[in-house]
Amino acid sequence: MKKTLKTVVITVIILALIGLAIGGWFIYKHNSSCIGKNAALEIALADAGLAKHELKESEVEFDRSKYVSYYDVEFETFTGAEYDYTVDAASGEILNKSVGK
Repeated sequence: MKKTLKTVVITVIILALIGLAIGGWFIYKHNSSCIGKNAALEIALADAGLAKHELKESEVEFDRSKYVSYYDVEFETFTGAEYDYTVDAASGEILNKSVGK
């Protein structure tokens, strides 16, 4: 009975360590392969021809679909114009954009 319990405990510990290692690798991979929120905002601003001081508010969120990771970048200017960009998290390519008032 003691030998079985010991084997189960060791197996659980090994599986937990493997899970932590895999999770750490995915976190490292995400952090090293993504452009970052600030860069995504700068890319969208450059495309819109705006500077940060012209923004009333801005929001950048990281998201992922089945095949691609991206940043959803939304900002509004003091004139009331609203911009919505989707920026590829790896390449910085603008995947989608819309402008409204």
